[in-house]
Amino acid sequence: MFSTLFFAFYLTFTQAYFMSLLFMVSGYFTQRSLEKKGITRFVSGRLKRLGIPLLIYIFLIHPVAVKLAYPEVDINWYLNGITRFDFISWTGPLWFVEALLIFSLIYVFIYKFISNSSLKIKFKFSIYNVVLLILTITVIAFLARLFYPIGTNFYNLQFGFFSAYIFMFATGIIAYKTNLFDQISLKAGIRWLILSLGLGIPAWFFIIFFGGTLEGNMLIEGGMNWPAFFYALWESFFCVTFILALVGIFKYKVNISSKFQKLLSDNAFGVFVFHAPVLIGISMILKEIEIYPVLKFLLVFAIAVPATFFVAWLVRKIGFLRKIFS
Repeated sequence: MFSTLFFAFYLTFTQAYFMSLLFMVSGYFTQRSLEKKGITRFVSGRLKRLGIPLLIYIFLIHPVAVKLAYPEVDINWYLNGITRFDFISWTGPLWFVEALLIFSLIYVFIYKFISNSSLKIKFKFSIYNVVLLILTITVIAFLARLFYPIGTNFYNLQFGFFSAYIFMFATGIIAYKTNLFDQISLKAGIRWLILSLGLGIPAWFFIIFFGGTLEGNMLIEGGMNWPAFFYALWESFFCVTFILALVGIFKYKVNISSKFQKLLSDNAFGVFVFHAPVLIGISMILKEIEIYPVLKFLLVFAIAVPATFFVAWLVRKIGFLRKIFS
């Protein structure tokens, strides 16, 4: 029971905010890059910056990861995947890169209209606006999960989570145009943190215990039922409030730079691209070791994180790969 709750707690709380946070940061720099480069250079840059790593992952890294996980797989699996266009779903964790590329290209068309208009966007993180944002994400996520419940995907894109991704990407764009992050003080960040955890943790336990999840009834994944709606509401609430907390607190307390931090930053994208085969390989090596699941999770974590950074560092030592994975 403890292992079940531990992994459920860790995974759901992480899923609730971390990809949305990446989309928000990406939206922020998308707007900055568009204004700086213009449409033509921006599109060209996005296709190279995102498209090339995506193709490398699909046709080279993903097959390696699959082979490590399923040693019995042979070349026919790969060839059949190419001829049947199964490779479209071989994006692995780089579904994020694929989605970001799609979001960026769609925004370019929108940008053509708003850049020439006199429309001025005004937005602030008032309680009213935050609640409205949370409810909007909730309703769209709930409706999307009627067709794409949690755990289902369309060519490795899990549309059940895309409501938060889209709106937080838009929030990042607005944040750059309006200096929105300047509005979040340290005190506000701390208040958002207290609210996100103080209300988010007990609400999560309520949904898990009374929504039938512990009995194996996964109503929260989607459908016309109250656990699905309240889970979408909880997820949206924690997503928005926790991200606001991180922005406010990190802006004042972790806004520092060091050689070690730069080393991590320089290799972060490479880690994102290469972590799947490294993690799978280490997991397969430790497969026969039988210890308590949480301890094994921590053991794999302790080995896989530095190992993945080392692999990314090695790859980036190769001249022409340095720009691709930086």
